[in-house]
Amino acid sequence: MLLNVLTQAIPSPFFEGLWRHPEDRSAEGYRSLEYWVETARMLEDSCVDALFLADIHGTFNVYRDSFGPALRHAVQAPTLDPAFIIPAAAAATRRLGFAVTYSTTFHEPYSAARMFSTLDHLTNGRIGWNIVTSDMRVARGTGLTKPLSHDDRYERADDFVDLTVKLWEDSWEDGAVVRDREADVFVDAAKVHAVRHTSRFFDVDVPHQVEPSPQRTPVLYQAGASPRGRTFAAKYAEVCFVTLSSFASGREEVSRVRDEAASFGRELKVLHGTGLIVGRDTADVQNKADEYLRWASHEGLATKWCGWSGVDLGAYADDTPLDSIPPENLYSVRKFLGELPAQRELTVGDLREYVAVPRRPNRFGKLMLFGTATQVADRMEEWMERTGVDGFNITPAPVTAGLRDMCELLIPELQRRGLVRTSYPDEEPTLRERYFGAGNRRYTRSKA
Repeated sequence: MLLNVLTQAIPSPFFEGLWRHPEDRSAEGYRSLEYWVETARMLEDSCVDALFLADIHGTFNVYRDSFGPALRHAVQAPTLDPAFIIPAAAAATRRLGFAVTYSTTFHEPYSAARMFSTLDHLTNGRIGWNIVTSDMRVARGTGLTKPLSHDDRYERADDFVDLTVKLWEDSWEDGAVVRDREADVFVDAAKVHAVRHTSRFFDVDVPHQVEPSPQRTPVLYQAGASPRGRTFAAKYAEVCFVTLSSFASGREEVSRVRDEAASFGRELKVLHGTGLIVGRDTADVQNKADEYLRWASHEGLATKWCGWSGVDLGAYADDTPLDSIPPENLYSVRKFLGELPAQRELTVGDLREYVAVPRRPNRFGKLMLFGTATQVADRMEEWMERTGVDGFNITPAPVTAGLRDMCELLIPELQRRGLVRTSYPDEEPTLRERYFGAGNRRYTRSKA
């Protein structure tokens, strides 16, 4: 079982309002290296595969047509650039992997290739890149004057990743770095080649600026919800993130992702994204559920949903029929709207309650692992057996206490069952080898 921990360099990662929880330190800790070093060491002591740092480029400004609610309720804001956390956390650990979100819409391939090669060197081969195309609505500060459509963003992403992989894999031959002090030759320049790439988005004719790093190409992560996103993941990603709603549909989705990757001659790992609340016993679990409901922010939840979907719930009366609002949103949100119960004509008020009022966690929920360590481990085994996922991308709630509970309660139970590692094998020093086994240090390119 593969196990990643997903968080963000923000005051309230993913669970709106829980920064107020008395046992949570993320509101102050997110801007402290000490906090991140402590977190990384705790995860490494528990043999977690990777710490995954998500990111957002901009501040949500859809709800009530303002960025005010996002700042007021700490909804994905304020935020640090998570890439700068990784070198310090890597210096304090030896084996824990790291992954970071980086947008193909708001950056350039040459700089991205240089940054990830640098991080791969500084982590000694423990870095991954979560590829995102980003939401145009929250990124007015990036300087783009003409928004890209959903399909154009994926076309640019396809071009972007193709070019960065060329820089990583094709520019420097093995053995190009000779470091011959007596001959005064650091690099055999004959073994370094310019990458020539001309396309709709990029025109490049340069060598890569950084000598080959331990993995050359970072481990590529992607979470595509749309058909175009799934195809992109199949073509490029090595680890695909999914959020499954049931065992039956989950198995179909996992099989579809794997089959599409196979059509490109590639293998990928599939991780199910889920929240986590784990307790010592039934009473502790129920108390944690009470705390989760107590501290959740209704306005924060509404702000985040509006930011994701592009629909301003604050602009409509509660009795407005839902069908009268043309959803200018992504495929995944249209799918979400279709999951609302349709016993009568739905209104904005129905939707507001659905997205802004948190449900009490239960053992059999689809988006939250909840229960004692034994109960949660049972549920994780069931998800793997019935859907075929390779592991989990876990977000504990609240972050600080939740991580401690995961490491002290859940992971020992998973280790007792032989589901997760109790040590990091010496023959798997890089993050890619962690996922695909010893010797699999290099990236496998698409054959189609």
